[in-house]
Amino acid sequence: MQLDEAERRNRILDAASSVLTTHGYHATSMDSIASCSGMSKKTLYQFFDSKQVLFETLILERLFAPINYTPAPTDSMEKQLLGLMTSIAACMFCDERLSLLRSVITETSRNPAVRQLVADLFQLSGRVLPIQNWMAIQSEAGRLDIPDITEASDLLFGMTLGGPTLGRLTHCKPSRSKEKLEEFMAYGIRVFLEGHRPVTPPLNRH
Repeated sequence: MQLDEAERRNRILDAASSVLTTHGYHATSMDSIASCSGMSKKTLYQFFDSKQVLFETLILERLFAPINYTPAPTDSMEKQLLGLMTSIAACMFCDERLSLLRSVITETSRNPAVRQLVADLFQLSGRVLPIQNWMAIQSEAGRLDIPDITEASDLLFGMTLGGPTLGRLTHCKPSRSKEKLEEFMAYGIRVFLEGHRPVTPPLNRH
């Protein structure tokens, strides 16, 4: 059965992901990607002008892919945040994204050109995690006191997914089950919310 254009493009990206995570960026060639995808090098160049363009597309679409989740505003803030973080965890902890992340960490640590490229792609993607949008809404509504959204989102990530992400990337500890991970994230979320609730000024007593 002949593949349509979208299927061929996805197969090329799948092959690029596989070869990159196995051999690294510099050892990866358009020839090796073509061989892995079962397509000709000519077909690869019909979709991507160069290895760098293919790498950029792979990082933007597979590593920096948007995370879509819209919490129900009628839910409690704790439930909304847990839904958001669970959605982010499901996206981050897929095997392909973890493998890509390991490869990118390796390449950026030893190659300044690749490090700059990945930094540029991160800025180019312009994608704000949904957690930052959520925090901005809560802060503007006065439900939370968050002076710096970026710092607060980093803090929340560290309190919920920082340790589990490090564990999965390095295999330094067994992965938590889905239930245990949700319990861990819920604990971090409760602490985070408590630390960012607006302070009610004390009543003046005469």
